[in-house]
Amino acid sequence: MMTLTTRIALSLATFGFIGLLGASQAQAGQHNGERRTDNKMHKADKSERLCAKLACSDAQKTQIKAIKDAKAPQMKAARDNLRKLHAQLKVELHKPSPDVKVIERLDAEMAAQKAAVHKQRRASQLQVLALLKPDQKAKFLDRSERGGNKGHGKGHGKGKGKLQGPQRAG
Repeated sequence: MMTLTTRIALSLATFGFIGLLGASQAQAGQHNGERRTDNKMHKADKSERLCAKLACSDAQKTQIKAIKDAKAPQMKAARDNLRKLHAQLKVELHKPSPDVKVIERLDAEMAAQKAAVHKQRRASQLQVLALLKPDQKAKFLDRSERGGNKGHGKGHGKGKGKLQGPQRAG
């Protein structure tokens, strides 16, 4: 059984995380405003850009587009469900006495939904990999590894934001 202090700490930590998440989403919306206005066009462009970088054949382009299009409704439903759960969590946290059990249940549902989204993305990735030639696979995997951290790195880069060596204040 959780103590009152533990419950309060959990609630405050969750509230702080949600606040940070909301702020980062607002910033992302500001930076990606143009892309967000026409998501279908962006998705089509993304597949086309991928195929252009990998030098896909027409048959590969058609198959990759079919894979992406087949998963799109599932991914949209999953994102919508995550938004709904996030809104419910936000409402619960703003209550005068948030219910820890409800918060824990919502956190668990959100984690499960995120895992399902990850599983769907991985399945699509494996389907695309099965269509590619060895040289295309290498480019695709290199691109995926580099793109995974795009814009989400920790810190400020080498030497930025920190005083190093002789400049360090004593």
